[in-house]
Amino acid sequence: MTRPTWMLSAAPLLAAATWTAAARAQEVPPSPVVPVEPVAPAQSRSETVTERGGPSVGELTSGIATLGVTYGAAAIAAASSPQVADHRMFVPVAGPWMALFDRPGCGAATGPSCGTETAYSVLIVADGVGQALGSLLIIGAFLNPQERTVTTTTAAATDPAKEFHLLPASIGSGYGMQAIGTF
Repeated sequence: MTRPTWMLSAAPLLAAATWTAAARAQEVPPSPVVPVEPVAPAQSRSETVTERGGPSVGELTSGIATLGVTYGAAAIAAASSPQVADHRMFVPVAGPWMALFDRPGCGAATGPSCGTETAYSVLIVADGVGQALGSLLIIGAFLNPQERTVTTTTAAATDPAKEFHLLPASIGSGYGMQAIGTF
């Protein structure tokens, strides 16, 4: 039967706390001191294993967030724009590129100014790059599975013949602790 190590370390404190001042060494013959060998700690075995499984959570999360934000902006722009070319931005990833190539020219009497059209084109390109990046992060999360290192420590069984007990005992006219064990 094994005892937890805190019990062994608490034994001297418990013995000191319960020692009575009424014990008189002159009245009680001293008991012989028997040397005791210290108990060696149980042998333990550690095993470290690297587990792979499931998509990379960080990469998947950042990919979904990037794609979600950029596609959300494109969908809002497509819904609120009067231009037919901007309605193509409802298509994820490829939509911004289709909208960019179908945009009307600038500077005409009915068209937007060239400065405004250039700004819109830059925003569409940035949105297309963001959607492509988010999609690549999501695909990469599945191609690079999450790795986790796990260390397992198992303690070897101790010898059942080794036991240690601390018991209350009457010593002369006082009380104390009695240690009994096989080592």
